[in-house]
Order: sequence, then structure tokens, then C-alpha cells
Amino acid sequence: MRSSFSGACIALLALPLLATAPSLAADADQDADDGITLLGDRLPFNTELMAHLTDPQENVVGEVPFILRAKQSGEIKPLSITIGGFFNGTYLFERTDTAGKYPILSRFPNVHGSGNTNTEAVINSAGVAGLISVGDWVTGYAQAEYSETNFRGDQEDVQLREYFVVVGNLEEFPVYAAIGRKSVDFGEQFGYNPFTHTINQHFFWTLADEPVIELGYVGDDWRVSGTVANGERMLRVGMTNKRDGGLGTNFAVKAEKTFTFEEDRALRVSASYLDDTIYNSNFTAHTVQALNRFGPPNAPRPPRVLVTDNVGLWDVAAEYTTDSYDLAVEYTRSTELWPATSYDTNTGAELPGARHLSAVSAMGRYKTDLFGIATDFSAVYSKSIIGPDNTEFDELTQHVIGMEMHINKYMDIGAEVVFNGGFQPFVGIQDVSDSGVDSQVGIVGLKLRL
Repeated sequence: MRSSFSGACIALLALPLLATAPSLAADADQDADDGITLLGDRLPFNTELMAHLTDPQENVVGEVPFILRAKQSGEIKPLSITIGGFFNGTYLFERTDTAGKYPILSRFPNVHGSGNTNTEAVINSAGVAGLISVGDWVTGYAQAEYSETNFRGDQEDVQLREYFVVVGNLEEFPVYAAIGRKSVDFGEQFGYNPFTHTINQHFFWTLADEPVIELGYVGDDWRVSGTVANGERMLRVGMTNKRDGGLGTNFAVKAEKTFTFEEDRALRVSASYLDDTIYNSNFTAHTVQALNRFGPPNAPRPPRVLVTDNVGLWDVAAEYTTDSYDLAVEYTRSTELWPATSYDTNTGAELPGARHLSAVSAMGRYKTDLFGIATDFSAVYSKSIIGPDNTEFDELTQHVIGMEMHINKYMDIGAEVVFNGGFQPFVGIQDVSDSGVDSQVGIVGLKLRL
């Protein structure tokens, strides 16, 4: 079922492209906005459009409404192909007061070395993406990328991370449908940090593996969506204990409203619900393969007593934007206790003082010019409640101060200072956590786009 459903979605993308390639290429060539040439021919790049769709920090959800609105505005032509590319690289200066324990959220815990300091150059991600518009109603998108944080042994370093087809035309009808592998429209999962994820992003950004179906309504200043998925573990966050369940076994809903004011000020608020997640068990496996073998790698040794539940999430978020500064906050909380931090791994007994998993991120950004270059200064605070108070896995904090200079539409350079308190890896969290860890990281980095 998995391969046939995925293959059908890829075919939906490929067939219109093959059938209309000559006219699409001609139209894209005529309307390409960047003027990039290869052997005398203009290539169909739209850097700003594709930068939004491939952004790993602020625009990881809501891709479908963005595409539909871009098509409504004329930025995406009815018959067109648009391509893009991206590269995100950083150099890290890391320090921890506990040898070998580095809790920075943008990397795996086991890649930093065994000492108290580490310096390293990293390609965080790089990839290519393409968007095809076939008439007024059908749009397809696909993104292939390399990521440092794929789970080796179970996943390839390069993945077709997203592929989906959208059927909708806001000029004619405000309702749309989308099908494919994509980020589930749950929460905002954003952060003003140039490179490092907030705790909310790291814990709760939901990315499908097998195709999902999204239905939604897009109005002038508000929108709603519903997503249905099967019960299997997703690439990120989503999963049910009925892993062989069909579409509808898991689902998410979201509502978002934007209030506009004078002087280009706006307030966007949203509320979301996801029905079941990887936080529904005390066997904390990162991949489908690890779940199937019920053990390492990418998973701990099985607990002596397996505890499961239906553990969903709800999320509320708000963002206030102006010409000179932005402010945002997001709060996410589990609907039930997370068994991995609420029940003793050896006995299955509920731990005293067990608390629901939750996280909050609050952030601000000041937008100015530095040496004639558009520059953002940001500060982001994140905190998560994970388990009972006064345990090694009770809570995690992260504070980030960042700067990002937008050299041009093809390049950003940035820097961060990250302060982390607590070390609580997902895999084997009761066995390996250390609440006393303090770590500091200095990061300089580069983003490139086409």
C-alpha cells in the first residue's frame, strides 16, 4: 500500500509535466524574474518564491495556502515551471560543562565528540526544488534535499523530502485539496533564529512520510485546514498505535486569522490540534525501521514494561509584524502524559508529579540596515516541561541571540549565540538525561539560494 500510494502521487506530478513541458518551458522562460542564463537560455528561477517554500526556519507549514495566494496574485503563472536551490552551512564553536553532552537542538547528541569543546564546519542542508503550474487549478511541488540530521542506517542522506499536488483556484473558489508528502498544517513551528530551531520546532514540527490529504478554505484574512493521515510513524512527530490504520487514523485541524492595521502592521493568530504523536509510548524510536525491529539503532533497548496511550497535541500561536520589528509566541502542549517521562521504564508505574509535555517559545526581531545591508537582530527564548520536577528529564531551556544580514536575495550571512540548559535526548530519555548540563554555542553561517 505504501509504495503504490506514494507512486500514484509522484505520477500525478510527473504526467502533467510530461504532457505540457514544451508550453510550460516557453512560458517560464518568458516570465523568469531573475534573468539567470545558461548557454544563452534564461532559466525559470524565482528566488523569493522558492526561498519561502524551502525555508527551514519560519515557513515550514502553510505551504499550500502560500502557493494558492501566489498563484492568485500572478506570481505563479498558470502555465509555468519554477525551480530553485538552497544551501545552509554553519561553523560551530561549542562548549559544555559536562563532557560529551551537547544539547543544541539543530544536531544529533552523538556527533559532537566526547570532550568539553568542539569546533566543526557543517553542511546543515542543501537541495533543489521545483514547482509546476498546469493551468489555473493544478499546481505541483517537489523538494529533494541532503540533511545532516537524517538517521543513517534507516534513512538515506538525500531524500525526496516533499512532493504534493494542489487542486485549487482562489479566483474561482476558496476551497482547495492537496495530496502528497508534506509538512502537516499543525502549529506555526517558526523561529526568528537564523540557524537553530526553537524547542517548539524541534519537538513538534510534523512532517509526513506516506502521503496525506489536506482540505482547506482560504479567505482574505483567515483560513482553516484539515489533514488526514494513516496511522504509521511520520518522518517527524505524527504516529498512532494503530500503525497499519488507513487514512483518517490520524488527523490534524487548524484555524488561522490575520488582523491588519495601519502602517503595514498585522497580527496573526492560530490554533491547531494533532490527534496522535510519537509521544504516545515509552519506546522512543526515531524511525519506522527502529519501531519494526523494536531496538537500536535510532531507538533504545525496549522498556521492560511497554506503556502506550493516545497522546495528541494542541498549539496556539500569535505573531505581530511591523516594518521595523516583529514579535511572536507559540505554546504547544500534549493532551495526555508522555509515557516515556511519566512512567517508570522498569516497572510501568506512574512517576510522582508527572507533567504533560509542553513547550513555549517567545521571540522578537528588530529589522534595520547595517552598512547599507538589510539586517535582523533577534532574541528567542524557549522552554519545555518534559517530566516530573527534580528529575534528570524535568525541563529544557534554550536562549538564542542572533544576527542575520541579507546581502541580496541569493545570500544571507548570520551569527548566533546559543545557551542551553539540560540534556534530554529523545531516545532513552530516562536513562541518558542530565538536567545539570549547561552548554554554550557560537555559530556563524551562510545561506545561499537560487
